[in-house]
Amino acid sequence: MNRDVRDDFQGDRLFLKKMNELGLEVIDFGFFRENVIWIKTKQGKFVLKGFNRSETCNKQLKLSKLYHGQKPRIMGTYTVYPNQKKTVQFGKYIWAIMPFYKGEGLHFGKKDDVKAGMDAISRFHSFSKHIPVPIYDQLSSYSLFKKWSDRLNAFKYHARSANWNHQMQPLISEIVMWGDWSLNHFDHEAIETLENKAYKKKEITHGDVAPHNFVKYKDRDTYLIDFDLFAAVPQAFDWLQYANRILPFWHWSYAKMEEVGNEHFLKWFTKKWFVICLVFPTDLYREWNRALKTGDKEMIDAVTRFTLRDFSHRKKFVEKIMKRMS
Repeated sequence: MNRDVRDDFQGDRLFLKKMNELGLEVIDFGFFRENVIWIKTKQGKFVLKGFNRSETCNKQLKLSKLYHGQKPRIMGTYTVYPNQKKTVQFGKYIWAIMPFYKGEGLHFGKKDDVKAGMDAISRFHSFSKHIPVPIYDQLSSYSLFKKWSDRLNAFKYHARSANWNHQMQPLISEIVMWGDWSLNHFDHEAIETLENKAYKKKEITHGDVAPHNFVKYKDRDTYLIDFDLFAAVPQAFDWLQYANRILPFWHWSYAKMEEVGNEHFLKWFTKKWFVICLVFPTDLYREWNRALKTGDKEMIDAVTRFTLRDFSHRKKFVEKIMKRMS
């Protein structure tokens, strides 16, 4: 949350002048990312989100409008500037505004937080049937197999030239093998059937059920934020990602999942395609691809710690699935 992360930003004075024209008297501001700014004003605290294209911005605002006013809250939604404008052009972005929602993200090492996240996802999914067809048809979709194939191939590419340390070096072939095995056993028929049903039922996914995309405030219901990766794909894909996010915190133990899981989550563990997909280390590929592409030492060290921390537990979990499916 500092001003140093910005790129091509047109100076404090111009920014403050523009905010003043919109009716906001800014006391302080800072950056989460280049295109995400927090501002503290006399009118309250807000978050500004910048978009490269007006089409993308307008699509998110339409989605936001659908969720606005829902109780309990399902999504953190956009609002308008004091002069009633929905967006403003400044610098290289089109900026939309939302309240700064009080609360904090979830910690997936805490049972109550894991349960709160599941309840938030379940509420989000149950609302999808209310999405009007014209808006639903504008959502993107993707092939899970292609997405994962691309991610694995990117990892293989980066891994070949990476300078692995003595702890990581012996693990790379195994991490690659997990991905190859999962894609070789990928149940195309089951997932294609799921995708066809999802379209008929107008299912949507949030697409990024990471801890920082939930807001938990005191004893109130937890809800999701961020419309960036909404997609017209099976809701099961959110649960697959959620499992991948929380399992490292629980030593890759299905018994622990049974303790914290709700019915919407646990039912997928009975599906063969879902269990096979749990072998695919999408989180490792995602983080390593990002770290190796940038070459940032601190990032590489952090991903190394993340990989090593639960590798032995993950290995046992994966080997158990492979043995059962062979």
